[in-house]
Amino acid sequence: MATTTYQEFIQQNEDRDGVRLSWNVWPSSRLEATRMVVPLSALYTPLKERPDLPPIQYDPVLCSRSTCRAILNPLCQVDYRAKLWTCNFCFQRNQFPPQYKGITEQHQPAELIPQFSTIEYTLTRAQVNPLVFLIVLDTCMDDEDLQALKESLQMSLSLLPPNALIGLITFGRMVQVHELGCDGCSKSYVFRGTKDLTAKQIQEMLGIGKMQAQGQQQRQGGAQQTQQSPLNRFLQPVHKCDMNLTDLLGELQRDPWPVGSGKRPLRSTGVALSIAVGLLECTFPNSGARIMLFMGGPATQGPGIVVGEELKAPIRSHHDIDKDNAKYMRKACKHYESLASRASNNGHTIDVYACSLDQTGLAELKFCSNYTGGHMVMGDSFNTSLFKQTFQRVFAKDIKGEFKMAFGATMEVKTSRELKVSGAIGPCISSNLKGPCVSDTEIGMGGTCQWKFCGLYPSSTVAIFF
Repeated sequence: MATTTYQEFIQQNEDRDGVRLSWNVWPSSRLEATRMVVPLSALYTPLKERPDLPPIQYDPVLCSRSTCRAILNPLCQVDYRAKLWTCNFCFQRNQFPPQYKGITEQHQPAELIPQFSTIEYTLTRAQVNPLVFLIVLDTCMDDEDLQALKESLQMSLSLLPPNALIGLITFGRMVQVHELGCDGCSKSYVFRGTKDLTAKQIQEMLGIGKMQAQGQQQRQGGAQQTQQSPLNRFLQPVHKCDMNLTDLLGELQRDPWPVGSGKRPLRSTGVALSIAVGLLECTFPNSGARIMLFMGGPATQGPGIVVGEELKAPIRSHHDIDKDNAKYMRKACKHYESLASRASNNGHTIDVYACSLDQTGLAELKFCSNYTGGHMVMGDSFNTSLFKQTFQRVFAKDIKGEFKMAFGATMEVKTSRELKVSGAIGPCISSNLKGPCVSDTEIGMGGTCQWKFCGLYPSSTVAIFF
């Protein structure tokens, strides 16, 4: 066996587990730990691609102590005769479940083999919902840009799984929520672009709540009538509405409202995004969904406004932001941050694709990507190969033919007694789960040992501080 250098050993561990520590040695005393300039931390890539991992089609074995619930791993002590294992976090002795009765030192399950210190379980009882993609499309852009974007979206339909649900919202001066369930004629619900709506108001106006209530009453009454699901009107499976949506996108025109000379087109980005978040909140709470916002300029009216309609009033500059002199910035940030919080609490991801030669207000929209783990793409035009190739890569697949994206992940960090978790920094939100391993010192998102990721990719990395 070839001897490896310490550097190679560290690299092998990084490649195997997707973990890189800030230090290669632990502090030997509490005093030494307090003297560290760089805190003890780990960079962790949860979805690091490992083609050699075995597919584990059963649930993990958990520690029986209710305050621990750590998972069986290669560092646990195992008594093969008595079929017992000792948790390496709390030292609880646990009985192996009956299906492990045949294990011996020569016939170990995958989770006890040292090279599989990271393992992926396919949970047998986990409920799998179809993916939801909701397109939110700005129509206040040049015909050339709009045409290129429509073609990219039509192409993307062929990359989606047939059972994925898709929806379309377009916005300019007004916001239109398109029905995809009707054949022959296109039908949409129009909302004013200056008025923000709550999830409950959106539910009532789109008739989602009423139909769900009727469906429940029918089930309670034992009626066998099957009514069209309320979700089918705005969110349809790709295989059912592929042709409809392709035609609808093809027929989309530039926003018809006239734009006066010396004025910007009226763009209701804030309300369109609010309706998208509200629609998914009512129909698919706590389920994997992506809101894909495509914009060709800054929001110029309604909540989330970034710059006024008059062209003579320039968009805020870096100096304005620095001196807190940006007229709309604080209100816009508050609006988008509240939408990002609502989306992340429901496990929904918000992607922002902004293509324009001028600024589009991404500084205000940053919360959408930060909280939900969505993509933020900035370019000059939707009609460039740079945007088209980038958009195609969003739907890239791995060797198994599955999307390189995950939804609704939860990361929980367990530590032994001597160590406490200070917090995490990354595209996640806190689950506010207190535990014995949570430190009083907070770094990043602290006060918890569990975090939630709405969107996760093979390159997504989170920093965990101890």
